[in-house]
Amino acid sequence: MARIKISTLTFQVVAVSVLYAGVLLCASKAQTRNANEPNAPDNLGRLELTQYLDNLAYQKTAARRVILSEIKNAAQAQDRQKKVRQRIIELIGGLPERTPLNAKVVGRNKGDGFRVEKVIFDSLPDFPVTALLYLPDRAIPRTEKLPAIVVIPGHAPQGKATDYPLSSALAQNGFAVLEYDPIGQGERLQYLDQPDLLSPTAQHAEAGLQPTLIGDAVSRYFIWDAMRAVDFLQSRPEVDPNRIGAFGCSGGGTLTAMLGALDPRLKAVAVACFTTNYDTLLPAIGPQEAEQSIPGFIDNGFDIPDWAELVAPKPYAIIATYADMFPFAGVQQTANEVGGFYDLFGARDNLTLITGPGQHGDIQPLFPDIETFFLKNLKHATNPDKPVLPPSNQSLWYVPPANLPKDFFQDTPTGQVLTSYPRSATIHTLNLRHAEKWLSAAHEHSHSTEPLQERIRAITKSVVLPESKDSSQTGFLSANEQPDNASNTGAENTYCNRITIHVSPGVNLRGEISGPNTGGQHPAILLLANAASTPDEDHKELVRKIRQLAQQGNIVLAITPRPSPPGLERTPSPRLGNFYQSELRAELVGKTILGMRVDDTIRAINYLCLRKDVDLGHITAFASGHLGLVLLHTAVLDNRLSHISVDHVLGSYRSLLEAAEPDHAPEDILPGVLRSYDIPDLISQLGERATVTAPLSGSDDLSAAKLTFP
Repeated sequence: MARIKISTLTFQVVAVSVLYAGVLLCASKAQTRNANEPNAPDNLGRLELTQYLDNLAYQKTAARRVILSEIKNAAQAQDRQKKVRQRIIELIGGLPERTPLNAKVVGRNKGDGFRVEKVIFDSLPDFPVTALLYLPDRAIPRTEKLPAIVVIPGHAPQGKATDYPLSSALAQNGFAVLEYDPIGQGERLQYLDQPDLLSPTAQHAEAGLQPTLIGDAVSRYFIWDAMRAVDFLQSRPEVDPNRIGAFGCSGGGTLTAMLGALDPRLKAVAVACFTTNYDTLLPAIGPQEAEQSIPGFIDNGFDIPDWAELVAPKPYAIIATYADMFPFAGVQQTANEVGGFYDLFGARDNLTLITGPGQHGDIQPLFPDIETFFLKNLKHATNPDKPVLPPSNQSLWYVPPANLPKDFFQDTPTGQVLTSYPRSATIHTLNLRHAEKWLSAAHEHSHSTEPLQERIRAITKSVVLPESKDSSQTGFLSANEQPDNASNTGAENTYCNRITIHVSPGVNLRGEISGPNTGGQHPAILLLANAASTPDEDHKELVRKIRQLAQQGNIVLAITPRPSPPGLERTPSPRLGNFYQSELRAELVGKTILGMRVDDTIRAINYLCLRKDVDLGHITAFASGHLGLVLLHTAVLDNRLSHISVDHVLGSYRSLLEAAEPDHAPEDILPGVLRSYDIPDLISQLGERATVTAPLSGSDDLSAAKLTFP
């Protein structure tokens, strides 16, 4: 496929006016549409799953508040900071080793009262970062050291062009300001061949899938870029290395919060349009994308306020607008909590709350307060009597003036790192490099005596056990069947019932069950199929086929694991399918989509084993695609399945790790799986109990599903 040449200029002219506004609004609009139809039949299962995961989150955040209430002094607060910081670094996979920056100036521009150096430096070997360094337009004596600010753009396709009004004004006020292109934005796109991956959220989401497989979070690389930006500023002779701050809005606010929490060199941190808490965020817009969602974050007892509390007692500004899609109620709650944490240090005055009217990102009216925060807290030696403010005649503060030179924001010859420097690394190749130690260790581990079942449960978070003695140990509350009148019309010698298995309060599995009307025990067949819970043409065909199997003397249970019915959700890209947001939500609370589906499948087998008409020695199962991978895991955990048949399943997680651009992978993702086992280990363990047909490579479209019936 031919590469698409994309210049920074293209983003500035086209994307600034259209895409960025879409990025800011698409999540809230999509969520609003879903919120307006909470009882839509096709989304009922999705709503149940979301509420189940959110309830787990609320339990964790409540427990966290109890822990915080027991912290009574600065020493205890510092102890928590140390432990939380250490654990977060572990969750993201650790931080890379520092390597040479190889910084170079590739061009210069001059503005009104400021000048700009076009800069490129290496965050990691062969991983260039494109940046702009704004400086006051005057000779800077060697004896003078400027305060400096790292400015991190929000999730806008044009990257470092977004904060031109603020960065240039700060430079005129005597700051050195470094603004760079985050990964997947500006001149640092990671995927150039796929038009449906051009938005920043899609770039981040796709890049985040593969690090998860080895137990990393893609935020590891985002945070490291930001830390290397601090390294660069400290290397500059005109910058005071002890007076460096950071600012970011929206997605840039996320990364600024992370940088401030994990890099003790920063002296003042200002975070706009990100700070809230999970109690208010989850029921509103939910988790956003991989950069902002670290697997296990909530499960480990953390919440969004922790990012600010890790900065205490240093100056910190929470900047918010009243109508932001990040709930303002959460801002208020977080500000109160963080204020109490700062009180433990006797530093409440170091916490600043800057608020105003407006939607997400509407912070231009707040610029004077933002500038005042940095002028005060970075102790500027030459504070101006009247600070220069960004121009106020623009409707969108992140849109640069139209009269700038076409290449003002462009560092690379082509406008993209990957086409200008073809040997450059990407998140994909960096992750492959980092994965090597885990892959070799997992290979040795796969031959160890540790039971594979234990490793599967640890990775998938599956908790339901195979039980068939009584209904109190089945992993579900109850099950009920109702005749499917439409399917039973004209039926002879068989029945077909709608079945609902109540997993927990408010969570249900839906499907069909069919069998002979004659007495005695019969072989049982379990079918995992999305159509089992969806009243459409696929469902009608499924009912027809299970009826045929029942006429042959089988008890046939066709069930849809959670979400049941599967429903739809907003997605950053069609390539990511309809489970990306749900998988993020699950990972935050220590769950996985695949693991919950394994539990549901074991529950279905438990149900079959309670039936008096089922021959317990003859239970087989069939599934395809993503559900086929669920069935492979289930069969290793549940020996009651005498045989399974799966088709079009992912053949190995390693192939998914190596794929350049995974397609419909989120349903199959398991954090850290390649540290422990791979899919061939499952197949080998099952031996003759499994038939695997047409396995897929990680580079295939993993949404392929062609269930072959017995």
